[in-house]
Amino acid sequence: MNPFSISQPRVHEIISRLDYFRGLSAETQHHLAAAARHVQIRRDTPVFFKGAPADTLHIVVSGQIKVYMSQANAAEKVVALVDHGESFGVAALWLGEAHMANAVANKDSHLLTLDRYVLLREARQDCVLAGRLMDAVSRRVMDLMRNLESCSPKSAQQRIACYLSQRRPQAAQTHYEVQLPAAKQEVATKLNLTPETFSRVLRQLANAGIIEVQGRCIRVLAAERLTTLNAGV
Repeated sequence: MNPFSISQPRVHEIISRLDYFRGLSAETQHHLAAAARHVQIRRDTPVFFKGAPADTLHIVVSGQIKVYMSQANAAEKVVALVDHGESFGVAALWLGEAHMANAVANKDSHLLTLDRYVLLREARQDCVLAGRLMDAVSRRVMDLMRNLESCSPKSAQQRIACYLSQRRPQAAQTHYEVQLPAAKQEVATKLNLTPETFSRVLRQLANAGIIEVQGRCIRVLAAERLTTLNAGV
């Protein structure tokens, strides 16, 4: 992970553009920009490992970070795929605990990093920032709960149906599109499936006329049938 030397005005501009910091007072943004570092990280480079102290907040400016847990059979359990404008490791940071998972760059990425001491000091002064951090923790908890719902104790077909149903836009009727956030192999591990099983079930759903698959884009053609599968009916 290499610090990327840019001017303070540029750091301030990045902070002001990220939804994560929108609505903060000008004074808080100034203090955060003064303490922030812009880091460039190449694909497959670790950001941190399980057990490392959570002393830094990481926010993705561009690219994608994979948060995962190593398993006994040398496989990975994907916990989260973190994209532009999102943070990772915030729960451990807030509680002052060590990281419970590993993080690695899924793509060439730029990160904004903030020291825990500075962040918590500013959060005590700016309730909007404190609320933003709590929102980030809450979203991660909800994502983990949805992941549990998608994985257990359902069949492979039900897990994938659940995953796709959870991503149905509120305004969608029968048809909608789901863009997979990463390679199918990594989405499969997030659902506790092998890549082969994931691909096989997608083919089954496509042959049944429920979905169409074009690379990472999955077009749902029959949302209600997908919901019925999810329910195990």
